[in-house]
Amino acid sequence: MKLRGGDSNRILSTLFNISKSSVHRSIKSIRTSLMNGRFVKENLGFGHITRETVIQQHIRPLAQTLFGDAATQQAILVLDGTYIYINKSGNFKFQRQSFSLHKGRPLVKPLVIVSTTGYFISVMGPYIAKNNDATILNHVMKTNIEDICNWVREEDIFVIDRGFWDSLDFLEEIGIQAQMPSFMTKGEKQMPTENANSSRLVTKIWWVVESANARIKHWRYLGKILPSNQNPHIGDFVRIVCAIFNRHVLFVYHYI
Repeated sequence: MKLRGGDSNRILSTLFNISKSSVHRSIKSIRTSLMNGRFVKENLGFGHITRETVIQQHIRPLAQTLFGDAATQQAILVLDGTYIYINKSGNFKFQRQSFSLHKGRPLVKPLVIVSTTGYFISVMGPYIAKNNDATILNHVMKTNIEDICNWVREEDIFVIDRGFWDSLDFLEEIGIQAQMPSFMTKGEKQMPTENANSSRLVTKIWWVVESANARIKHWRYLGKILPSNQNPHIGDFVRIVCAIFNRHVLFVYHYI
């Protein structure tokens, strides 16, 4: 109820006829139980699903036709960063690091990784606002978070947006194929037809991660500006929501 409705502890205490301190303890207890128990571990993260399952059950035929190779078993993942807004921190160093010049407000950035059907594979972070998408992805791959480097293989495909431009060379080095919309070069007023069409094909697959980010924000608590005392738990809340989607929501994008 806290995540879905975004109600304050005062309102929840009235609804359940318990004290605000009891509500606070209950939320902490449930969050800890879901994260440290089996629920999140069995429904989110690169350890909860094999690449073979993703290839067989969570790749849309359209994505396979556009970017895949019938002769090889390639996993196709779609990546994007999302924003969780937070209150201005009293810690000056964190206040500077969490302020986004792009959005003009403090925030943190989880990296969301989904399949082409919209199934949540994993959520990394959150990272502070000064990190762009490329920096976050490079850190994830270089530090091998969730053993991702052993999960993905050469010739697997990452569908990304232009914010990952600085990661292209690194992805090429490790054998990952990156599919990203094209840029207009200096002096161009219009993108060439070939580049424009290739960008449309990428967008046709990439939109599912934007839809996934929107579904996360439909849980009103995560769509609000979170208080500073919740900063250490934002990653837990996002993972719990994504695990609930994986466990209980039927995805139909592979029919589209």
